[in-house]
Amino acid sequence: MTATIEQPTKVRRPRATLQLLRITLVLHALLIVAQPIAAGYFLAGNVDAMTDIHATIGGSVWIVAFLQTIVAACYTIAGHGRLWPTITSAALVIAEFVQLTFGYAQNFAVHVPLGTAIVTAVVWMTVWSFRSTARLSRREAKR
Repeated sequence: MTATIEQPTKVRRPRATLQLLRITLVLHALLIVAQPIAAGYFLAGNVDAMTDIHATIGGSVWIVAFLQTIVAACYTIAGHGRLWPTITSAALVIAEFVQLTFGYAQNFAVHVPLGTAIVTAVVWMTVWSFRSTARLSRREAKR
């Protein structure tokens, strides 16, 4: 009678894709956190802050969110990471485009609360990406 020893299945974890996601999230977070600061300069009387800083960043930040969605999809598919960062990133693309639209329309009743939600989501995702649970594969995360 021969004993067979089962080899544990090798679990693929996201490594390079997680690093790319972290870099993208940090860039996104820096741009997003700069937005309320620029709006604060405008409210303090610096009229140029709205057009020079706030509008410029706002016009490009949703493109960074789109890039983040692509990187998050790589994290999910190639890196065997979780699915929710990809879904959340795609939702951020839509939310930031809506944010941009309402900002240019000067509809602050939507623009300010939506901006708060976007800042919260991006900062939360960035913090999560540096936690040890971000390195877990989908299979390990289900346990």
